[in-house]
Order: sequence, then C-alpha cells, then structure tokens
Amino acid sequence: MTLERTTKWLAIVVGSAFIALVVVLAVLRLLYPYEVEWMEGAMLDHVVRIFAGKPIYSAPSIDFIPWLYPPVYYYVVALSAKIFGMGFFAGRIVSFLSTILIALALGWITHRVTKDRIFSFLTFALYFATDAATGFYFDIVRNDAFFTLVLVAAAVAAITIKGKTSGIVAGIILALGFLTKQQTIFFLTPLAIYFWLRDRKQCLLFLSISIVLSIAAIVGLNASTHGWSDYYMFTIPKAKQANFVVMRMFDVFPNYALGPFAICSLAFLALLFLKKSWRDFISGSKGLFAMMSLAALFAGAMSLGNEGGYRNVMMPFVAFIIPMLPIAMHELRNWKHELSRYIYLPILFQFAALYFNPLSDTIVIASAHQRAGGDAFMAKLRTIPGEVYIPYHGYITRQAGKESHAQLLATLDVLRVHDTTARRLQADFDSAMARHRFSAVIEEECRDIPCDSVVHYTYAGKMMEEPNVMLTRFSSEATRPEFLFVPK
Repeated sequence: MTLERTTKWLAIVVGSAFIALVVVLAVLRLLYPYEVEWMEGAMLDHVVRIFAGKPIYSAPSIDFIPWLYPPVYYYVVALSAKIFGMGFFAGRIVSFLSTILIALALGWITHRVTKDRIFSFLTFALYFATDAATGFYFDIVRNDAFFTLVLVAAAVAAITIKGKTSGIVAGIILALGFLTKQQTIFFLTPLAIYFWLRDRKQCLLFLSISIVLSIAAIVGLNASTHGWSDYYMFTIPKAKQANFVVMRMFDVFPNYALGPFAICSLAFLALLFLKKSWRDFISGSKGLFAMMSLAALFAGAMSLGNEGGYRNVMMPFVAFIIPMLPIAMHELRNWKHELSRYIYLPILFQFAALYFNPLSDTIVIASAHQRAGGDAFMAKLRTIPGEVYIPYHGYITRQAGKESHAQLLATLDVLRVHDTTARRLQADFDSAMARHRFSAVIEEECRDIPCDSVVHYTYAGKMMEEPNVMLTRFSSEATRPEFLFVPK
C-alpha cells in the first residue's frame, strides 16, 4: 500500500473518530439539565424576559442586567424554546446545529474548489476537531457558534449566489451578524473587497444593504429601549477599553495562528505562493476565505486584548482558516504531482495538534455523577425560604422555583462606567444587603474566584459536601456555587 493511500485512510479514520467524540460529548451535554459553563444561565435569563414580555435592554437593577451583546441570538434561542421548552437544551441545540451547519458549509466550499470528496470530508472533520482549541463552545448556551455560522453564511452567499442577489443576500446576513455580535464590523472590509473586484455595483449594493440595515436596526432598537441598548452595546464596551492590554493581543500568534493552527497558517501561505494573479485569487472563494481569516485573526486579537478574553473569540478565525489546509494540499498536488504521496501528512499533523483528552478537562463529560450532584444542590436550594442570590450564575434559582438576579460580571460591567446609572445600581445592591433582602447568598468555589465575605451576612456552611459535582467551566477552571451565607 502506498504512503498516500495509507495516510489518506488514516486521516479518514482519525477524522471520523474526532466527529464521533464531539457528537457523543455534545449529546451528553445537550441532555444535561444544569449549567456546564458559568454564563449559560444568565444567557437563558434573557430568553425568560422575552417570554415574559419584558425588554432585554432596560435600566440595570439587582434583578436583571443584560450582557453587552445585540439581541438576535436571544430571539433565536427563544424560538427554539417555543419548540423544545424553556431550558438549557433550547440554547444548546441552537449552538450545536450551528456547528454542524458550519462544518457542512466549510466542507462544501472545499469540495467546490477541489472537486474532491475526501478533502471535503476532512474539512468537516477538522472543524469538529477544533472543539477543545476553541474552548468547548460548540454546544453551549453562548452566541459564538451561531455568530460564526452567520459569518460563514455571508461568505458562502457571496461566493455562490449570482448577480445582484449575491450582494443583497450577503448584506442582509452581515447585518444579521452585526445584530448578533459587534465584532461583525471587522468582516465588512474583506467582503467589500471581494465584491469590488467582482462587480463594483454589487459592492455598492452590498455596502448599502449591510450598513443601512445595521444602522436602522440599532437606531430603532435604541429608540424603543429609551437609549438603554446603546448603553449596553456601546457605552459599556467603550468604558471597558480602559482595561485593554495591547500585549494580550499578540497571544493570537503563539496560542493560535502559530500554535495549534500553525499547519493551517502554513497552508494559507502556500496558497499565496501558488496564486497565479492577485486579482484572480482575491476575487475567488480561496481569496475571500483568506481575507476573512485575516479579519477574524485581528478581531480575535482585539477580543483577547480585552479583560477576560478567552478561546471562544477565535471561533471565526478557526472556521475560515481550516479549509485553507485541504485546499492548499489540493493545489500542491496539482502544482507538483510527485508531492501526492505526502499530501495527507500535514492533515494528520493538524489532527494531532488538535488532540484533546475529554477525561482531563473540566465538565466536558456531563456525567450521571455530575447530574446527581446538581439534583442534590437543587433539592437543598428549594428548602431555603425566600430569595437566594447566586452572584456568578443566572437561571439556577429559577430551576428551584425562585427568581434569578443579575449576574455579577454584568453588574461589574455597569459599575465600571462610574456614571449616575452605576451609582444607582451600587446603591440598589447596598440597600438589598443591608436590609437582608436575600435569605441566602451562595458564593463560588473556584481557584480564580476568591470567596469573599458578604457584608451583612455570615458564613453558614457548604451547599455540597461531595467534591467535583455540579461543576461549571470558568475559562479553563472549574467553579460551582458552594459557600452559603445567611443574614447576620
């Protein structure tokens, strides 16, 4: 058996194993009734407000503070919740279906360029293999997978749809992306360049549609929320720039572009070397994905420069850089046929670079043991009378038949603005604690979250005696609500 044939089948087997592993892990987490990541519950609290007919964007209070994202993802999850019922499954299935559609789209683009089904399948498998490298966000209640799908859909529409319709559809999709996550602005330029080189009228149509729809939606949303949407989506992010560290941006190179994705980055450079003309390259699907990957790299770097930036911000970069590898291997084979025997080796090396052990990572496997711990926690939480405040988690108290409250990170985002709104919010919290509004406050057990004393409350023991149950991911660490405080 030749080296090419051996490595091809080995790549297929390894790729299939990655797909099976990620699907099994996703199914376990889809069915898990409690948080697997510390922001999932607060995301669901937005959907609860939609069902209750309450605005997402309103004056911050101890009862609810929205995240800093635009609203589209929350409404997509709300639609899912109408079908599947309110719960984590409704949000997770949106993310997991988004992940599947992304992988299918990337595989389809590879097949469109290479006309090779094996390379198409390996592109699909490679994307699944990046689950650990991007923080295990493929199947949780966060907007990253859906946001990445929207960006990939905009690129696919630009490539595949003919005539003026291409600019219109891509413009609408990109506007949808901006209403999902503000980082969409970074992807306007590569799409505009692509359309400009194809047809200048298409480019103007694309720009007009995407910009006008985005601005109109933002202005309309701001007017309907009496200015609060702009406060969360723009004012607070601007205030957070004070904590921006330029040096953190450069983590994209050792940790991503020149780290686990170095082989894909080399494939990207190989495609530049093999180009016949710059214009033909940039105006083609390979060029658009190359430009989108550069835009995603910069967008990810900017996000990593912010306080709390994590691996999930690199998901768009991963989506656009992954197809570069199979496409480059196809181009190299056409360039020099004697390279055919080695063509699957770089793909195998890329799979090896993405290897992860689910047993060694926190709350990747949502086991029956984890669920039993959650059940025990909920049983104890239900016995506590009155309101219970769990600062780092939303929705958990709702699962015990109580009201939820503002997640602490969202609270801190408002307080860092140092305006009259922040002062009112601080007074709201001070008053609630002083008059013992809560019958209990439950703090975190986490190495990265110090267990501080709670003013006007006293420590009353642990919620769970058994370790390593009902864990949630906090970045790459584990956290859970554990330390119980009651009024003095």
